[in-house]
Amino acid sequence: MKKTPITRYPMLAIVGITALSAVACSSATKTESAASSVSSVASSAASATTSAAAASQAPEKINGEDEVSGSIASVSGMRIEVSSPDGSASVSFTDETKIMELTPAKLTDITAGLCVTIRPASGAEGGTVVADAVVVGASSGGECKKTGGADNAGLPRSPLGGFRGTVDSVTGTTIAITTYGTDGSKTNSTIETNDLTLFADRHRVKTDAIVEGKCIIAGGTNDTGGVLQAQTINLPLVVNGECPRPKV
Repeated sequence: MKKTPITRYPMLAIVGITALSAVACSSATKTESAASSVSSVASSAASATTSAAAASQAPEKINGEDEVSGSIASVSGMRIEVSSPDGSASVSFTDETKIMELTPAKLTDITAGLCVTIRPASGAEGGTVVADAVVVGASSGGECKKTGGADNAGLPRSPLGGFRGTVDSVTGTTIAITTYGTDGSKTNSTIETNDLTLFADRHRVKTDAIVEGKCIIAGGTNDTGGVLQAQTINLPLVVNGECPRPKV
């Protein structure tokens, strides 16, 4: 009788074990790949959630009023989306909102009798001031009186504040002004300007002046939904391609 070689069965066993190992390995690889994908998705979602949370700009409380500043990213109806290095924010306005815009001016536009707000780079009212900004504004009742506090002239706040006065004369790059106190007092100041001084004209505009790309400083009350209900909106100048930021 012909004998069957015994080496055949071990070979089949080896083939079977190899096949099972390959299946197990493939299954493990797929499981690890799936787990990795889930982990990646979860990580991305967590990252997106963190970014979204960090992207919201909380209004700052300035003189009892909430304030949002930055660049106008979009306008839809009476709602503005604002973007800044601090994040994003939403601002709502109405036809009653006071809207003021600053447009470029120059030293030769400054003449005697104008009402101006001076933002110091150094110095203080009553002495010699190097001007960070000179902003022409409308007089109140034909007079250029102080507002009773720091006048930011539609610009971001500054620790040196600002003060309003009437131009007495302009000699070269020097402006002489008189400021009138609420008590009727008068103070004379000498304003030195240079190549770094910002000159602007501030005037009231309508709601159609609020457009994408402009800078904005909005003041009002932040509602429970996180939207600033603006009572005042200032549209300052874009300087060197950027919206001006508050000075510290």
